[in-house]
Amino acid sequence: MRKTYYAVIAAIMLTAIFSCMGKPEPEIPERKVLDPSPTKVVEELLKAWQKEDFKSAFKYVYAPYTDEEGYVIQMKNYFKDYQMSIIDFHVLATQIYDRTSIVIVELKTKVKSSKTGLITEMTQRSQYDLGIFEDEWKVTAGNCFENCIEMEKKLKVKE
Repeated sequence: MRKTYYAVIAAIMLTAIFSCMGKPEPEIPERKVLDPSPTKVVEELLKAWQKEDFKSAFKYVYAPYTDEEGYVIQMKNYFKDYQMSIIDFHVLATQIYDRTSIVIVELKTKVKSSKTGLITEMTQRSQYDLGIFEDEWKVTAGNCFENCIEMEKKLKVKE
């Protein structure tokens, strides 16, 4: 009887030991750190835009549907049409995912109002989306989300 008692206790202890061993926690691979960082890429892009040096800015954007000359022409026209200039900017936040990132920036700009035609100073917030292309962070999109250049409201036509 005593041998059975010891056998049961030994079995319980072995079960407890083996149940604690379980599967090891999966290892999360470290993300490859690319230089420059998404924050630095957006800062350098905005510095180039601030100087209206669109040729330098081109190396920070992913623009598969145009070449450098086309990008420079497009950006010159955009800044000219809106009589836009960047006075100052600062990064508010950066979020890095696996192969994408977003950078939130506050921009102080001078821009021509589409409603009044007057040059106005404004502070707006924009989100820049980035992706990794050939082991480099590149800006893929930029969208204003707060205090943007106002757009004319379309008139509703009654039928």
